[in-house]
Amino acid sequence: MINTVIIPYFFRFVFYTFFGLSLEIIFSVTGIEKLLGTKINKRCPENYLEGFVSLYMIPLHGLGLLFGFEFLHNIIANYFLGIRFIIWALLFTICEIIWGFVLDKIIGFYPWNYYAYSKYKIFNKGYSLWTLIPMWGIAGIFIEYYSQLLIYLSPYATKWFISL
Repeated sequence: MINTVIIPYFFRFVFYTFFGLSLEIIFSVTGIEKLLGTKINKRCPENYLEGFVSLYMIPLHGLGLLFGFEFLHNIIANYFLGIRFIIWALLFTICEIIWGFVLDKIIGFYPWNYYAYSKYKIFNKGYSLWTLIPMWGIAGIFIEYYSQLLIYLSPYATKWFISL
């Protein structure tokens, strides 16, 4: 009984985390310097396509999407697309700011601290960027579909896992 309750959540947590960290890598390779408005010091040659992720991002991606996103999406699912876009843009930005602030105060840094070099930074330390706000709205709309896919697949994943 407990397995059938925990497994769907664990399944979605893992896939939200994988999805979020994958998008972080892809975006940090392809577009972050444009939104920063400045170059980032790379540790390896440009053709290596170096991306930036951190284990400290896992709670934000995994738990934030699993509990916060799914809960709120159930409430706003029937809202007009533009309203949902604005809600996701603002909410993801606020979450990034809060998580960056919390990490900065607890461990002394936050994984996206290179935002501080941007002229578009929010707050002195750059816990987020003004230029990211529309990107977070697009991400939210995209994650709505991804989330529904994971919720749909959860019972199948549970059955598969229990059959092992």
